[in-house]
Amino acid sequence: MPELSANSRISLRMLRYFQVLAEELHFGHAAGRLNISQPPLSMQIKELEEIMGCALFERTSRKVVLSATGIALKAEVDRLLSATEQSLNYVRQTGRHAHQRIQIGIIGSALWGALLPRLSAFKQDYPDVVWQLHELSQLQQIDALKSRTIDVGIQRNLTAHTERGIHCQLISHESLQVAVPEQSALSQRKRVTLKSLAHQPFISLSFSHSDFASQLYDYCVSAGFYPHITHQVREPQTALALVSAGMGIALLPESCALIQWPGVTFISLREAIPADLYALWYGEKQPEIVNHFINTLVTSALC
Repeated sequence: MPELSANSRISLRMLRYFQVLAEELHFGHAAGRLNISQPPLSMQIKELEEIMGCALFERTSRKVVLSATGIALKAEVDRLLSATEQSLNYVRQTGRHAHQRIQIGIIGSALWGALLPRLSAFKQDYPDVVWQLHELSQLQQIDALKSRTIDVGIQRNLTAHTERGIHCQLISHESLQVAVPEQSALSQRKRVTLKSLAHQPFISLSFSHSDFASQLYDYCVSAGFYPHITHQVREPQTALALVSAGMGIALLPESCALIQWPGVTFISLREAIPADLYALWYGEKQPEIVNHFINTLVTSALC
């Protein structure tokens, strides 16, 4: 029997231990992250160095640093483990669709308006398919699509389609409106310009969770002012609660008016600022059931 090559002795666990130690540069901290004691970690690193034939870390009594070889290996291990994770998730995805399951990432405001009727239409056409909704920010959706932990993402005013491998399709046209407190003088107006809101306190969706929020900020800057943002929130419902309490105004998709929050009035903008809804997916080839799901969303949008 031919002798096994040295590389065949390297396991994914060994590479994972190396990756964590390379990030922590501290054996105790790395062992804690890996939920193991220090001796097994040290043994795995020592064995990996013996297989590689060189030191991967430079150790002193005071610190641990990567050697030049360790730096090179860290870059390759990051790439390898990421590709392995994506491949395993792709296999899980294939098995999931064998059992007719679809995982859908959404932003909170997507559920008000056109989406729910289209989900109902899909359920009627494919009653045996199980679909699950996951509330994820726009950036989280992109990561989840690439790792194949969700099949379809649903979000607004996409810049994400510029991401390599990410495809998108318009599923619903919407415009932006202004949510104002009922006791505000603005509530008596039927339509306002964006610039006329320059001196109002703004309640914004969180920039760290929403590209859409950043786009709305840019619209205000283009209109000639920097919005005075007093609160940042993750969900439209939270924004509406603060508007109701008289804390400020909020720029929200028109479908949010369907929530009918007490003490809040929605008024139109003279500018046509889109808040369109898009479906996203990753890769050229999708399982048949996912294509049916996307087609249901798109076909409904064209009716």
